[in-house]
Amino acid sequence: MQIKGIRINVVIAAIVITLAVLLTIQFLYQKYDVEQPLFKLYSQTKLVEKAPKIEQKGNRVNVILDVKKTENLRLAYQDLENYTEQVMGSTKFSIQLKDNRTNTLENAYYQSQFVIYEALAKGNFTDMAEVIQQNAAKIDAESRVFIDNDNIYVEILKGDNYLYEIIPRKPDTTLQGSSAGMGSEQR
Repeated sequence: MQIKGIRINVVIAAIVITLAVLLTIQFLYQKYDVEQPLFKLYSQTKLVEKAPKIEQKGNRVNVILDVKKTENLRLAYQDLENYTEQVMGSTKFSIQLKDNRTNTLENAYYQSQFVIYEALAKGNFTDMAEVIQQNAAKIDAESRVFIDNDNIYVEILKGDNYLYEIIPRKPDTTLQGSSAGMGSEQR
């Protein structure tokens, strides 16, 4: 078929081939310039279990990580953030942690959310840590809470199961990490 001397089937074939080449280039870039360098850096932490899953969401890259149990979520997360920044440069990114949570751990965290957000508003972080500990103790679990200028890091641990939540301290801050809103995920 031709329109004004232009063969439509040739034009369509050229568009399809161009699109396929561009998608292949994007895949290879993501695989060899992002995923592999990230995994190489992440493997130094002994926290990340396998290669990261990378998702493009608008102008932001979401890095999804399967993580192991750690003694200090704040330090581990800061390492992950620094490594990601080394590879991503100025590209905006978020880190989502896939933990090993159960419904019981999620319920203990849910019961703690109110005091967490109250602490963000009022600054009563000591009370927050105590309530989180009490909610964890109700299910025979252990909790750890860490705070820095950017985030509150909550760990609830019971046996081989663990829940990690990272809550930004500044509401206008774009989160780089998991949160109740973004959700850490169960494996």
